[in-house]
Amino acid sequence: MRHIMYTFLAFTLIFSTVADAKDRSVKNSMGKKRAAHLVKKQYPGKVLKVKDANKHYKVRVLQPKGRVLDVTVNKKSGLVKKGKN
Repeated sequence: MRHIMYTFLAFTLIFSTVADAKDRSVKNSMGKKRAAHLVKKQYPGKVLKVKDANKHYKVRVLQPKGRVLDVTVNKKSGLVKKGKN
């Protein structure tokens, strides 16, 4: 009987750990607002548009002098890269 109880307890702990890790990955995922914030830190201006691409976000920024920049933000790493415009 104890063997069954210990096995059940072990499965419960394993399942709760996996579920907790999954919840954390969802919470830490990059959203459009976070991507826009990261871009504005490096390239001041008004964010015109944030498009959701497969592995990154495409952020279009209007800079104070009127120049428009296209910037990408990696969804996993948060790496900001200036695109070609």
